[in-house]
Amino acid sequence: MKNKKLIVIFFMVLLGGIITTFILKKGKNVKENPEIENAKLKTPEVEEISTDFNLNSFSNQDEDRLLKEIKICDSTMKEANNLARPSCSPRFFRFFKLKADKPLKDGFMLLVRSGVNGFPVRRLLVFERSGKRLINTNKFIGYIIEKRKTVNSNDDIVIRFFERYQNQKYFYHCLYSWKNGKYQFVRCEEINSERVKPELLDSVSVEVQKILIEKNLDY
Repeated sequence: MKNKKLIVIFFMVLLGGIITTFILKKGKNVKENPEIENAKLKTPEVEEISTDFNLNSFSNQDEDRLLKEIKICDSTMKEANNLARPSCSPRFFRFFKLKADKPLKDGFMLLVRSGVNGFPVRRLLVFERSGKRLINTNKFIGYIIEKRKTVNSNDDIVIRFFERYQNQKYFYHCLYSWKNGKYQFVRCEEINSERVKPELLDSVSVEVQKILIEKNLDY
């Protein structure tokens, strides 16, 4: 009888060990689940952007050549501070890549200093090459403040827009994604330094997009 009890206890301990090992192994597999690990990788790499044109510089000769190609500056102008007739200088223009592995000659975003060519505020112009021509895909009367890396497309961007309504100033931070050959509005994420609540994102974004279109801030 005593031996039977010992055998029963032995098998109970053995069964408990097997169950414990199975649970621990399952827990380990959950942690190492590729889908969960991949989900972590989906958080975009964010690059915040702030531009001081007085400290801006060009990396090589491509920038100067591209400015001349789109005819946005005067290559003969030697004066450094003439906004009405800007020279092809980093004091007036800053380049951003559309995608890390795409050379500037094939497409770029161009931030233009306020006051250049008569525009009182900063602008962001987007170009992509089609054949031998650079096509202006987007014109924003606003400026880039953030880039978010994407895997298979051009970077997502966040644009800061400004408008005045009934003597009140409004600043909108809007997310854009590349789709069908141009940047397209996704949502408005922030207004006057306040994040838009998740439950209001859709309705607020619809109204902000209307404002951007009506005031030609996004065209």
